[in-house]
Amino acid sequence: MKWVKKTLGYTAALLMIPLALATLMGMGFWSRELVAVTGLSVTPWYTGGEVVRTISHGSYETRIHRPVFDGLLWESRQGFVQIDWTAAQPLPARFEEDIDYDGDGSADFRVELSTEGTRLNALNPRVLSLEGTYNLKNGRAVRVLLENKR
Repeated sequence: MKWVKKTLGYTAALLMIPLALATLMGMGFWSRELVAVTGLSVTPWYTGGEVVRTISHGSYETRIHRPVFDGLLWESRQGFVQIDWTAAQPLPARFEEDIDYDGDGSADFRVELSTEGTRLNALNPRVLSLEGTYNLKNGRAVRVLLENKR
């Protein structure tokens, strides 16, 4: 009887090795499929939200993300908008740009970006402050805190 148990145990272990290898080698595939099936996505509080508008300036471009007010159950009172400047070559040492984040045709704030730092000039009362400036692989980004109008 011991011999039968031992043989069945080793056989089951040998049959599981290909299954374990297939699982490990296909981990990227299975993770992508799981995300596709469930509709999971990375929170916009981490990614900055979807890009809603891109403005080309020749040597670099400005990408304006959607305003993020997402909360667990409802929208939060404060959120942010992320602005990215990306280029294939280094960005200019200093530049400034008027940003219309809500697409109503009038500038909501002005960003002055230089090697010394970043300045924000709010032109809309819903624009609160500069949350931070971030270095990207091929550019820079800022997050501007906003008050939710709702």
